[in-house]
Amino acid sequence: MVPNGWRTLPLEAVVKLKRGFDLPASKRVNGDVPVVGSAGISGWHNEVMVKGPGVVVGRAGAMGVATYVRQDFWPLNTSLFVEDFCGNDPRFIYSLLHCLDFSGYNSGAAQPMLNRNYIKAIRVILPDRLEQRAIAEVLGALDDKIAVNEQMAETGISLGRALLGEQLQGMTSEVPLGEVADLIYGKALPASQRRNGVTPVFGCTGQVGWHDVPLTATGCPVVGRKGANAGHVSWMSNPGWVIDTAFYAKPVSSMITHEVLYFLLESASIDALAADSAIPGVNRNVALRHRILIPGLENLRRFGDRARELLTVSVQAETESRTLAELRDTLLPKLISGQIRIKDAERAVEEVV
Repeated sequence: MVPNGWRTLPLEAVVKLKRGFDLPASKRVNGDVPVVGSAGISGWHNEVMVKGPGVVVGRAGAMGVATYVRQDFWPLNTSLFVEDFCGNDPRFIYSLLHCLDFSGYNSGAAQPMLNRNYIKAIRVILPDRLEQRAIAEVLGALDDKIAVNEQMAETGISLGRALLGEQLQGMTSEVPLGEVADLIYGKALPASQRRNGVTPVFGCTGQVGWHDVPLTATGCPVVGRKGANAGHVSWMSNPGWVIDTAFYAKPVSSMITHEVLYFLLESASIDALAADSAIPGVNRNVALRHRILIPGLENLRRFGDRARELLTVSVQAETESRTLAELRDTLLPKLISGQIRIKDAERAVEEVV
């Protein structure tokens, strides 16, 4: 049931969409203007094509993916951008487009393709501008907090890298990675075989799901073994399951903690070891022979305490962001459809923000 005062309109009466503009990577000039493609920001340029704030929707490839852009930007030709909001609130329009299911409007053959002429007749529910702004503010509060947490998480990792770099300015040793860590193959666990639980499942790109039993006895670094992210190092803070696209790493010395090992592996450029083939991969034996720098024992001990603190802060921020994102994704379709109203949503947000 549509709330009083809300209208049902075709999409073309709510926004005017236009195809983005070609800008090959070779022609981009380094600057502070985001270049936005079908899946979000894909680079930077020094020239503005569209004034912000704006909304971009994936046209080719990541079809239908909506991106909100706060600043002036350049939308690529793999996307559609909102040329005219028709008097509507831009952030609300982002939420509206984010909720629309465009999967039935694929006009592509080799790859997914969204044709703006096919979607202009989609019927959408539209509240008045005041209600739009209120909805946008509630959802925006969650998005803003998630963005802050993401920055906190990245800052923790960046500080750890910097501190390790400082320790490597003093007494160091260059040793084969195998004298520092063992790399253990993960085990296959298809999504269809995962059971609901609180055990994180990690692959070559980081966490990919949940399960109910762990494979590892502790939290540990995870190293991508094959695929485009071969050599990528991620941190699994609790005992978890590592699938067969990745290794999990264990220290072989009592002087090196799992947290220190994470930063050592991250600085070791393991991704450079990935074989140049159709499917990049890291050979375990080659990786264990790869020589890395490690600080002296006293510096290792001092760094270990800070590494633990920084990773804890980073994980806490990421965990809170996951909770906030789940709440946002629950509230979003209900607010957009009028199923719940602002006051109810505000109460839910106040409990977590």
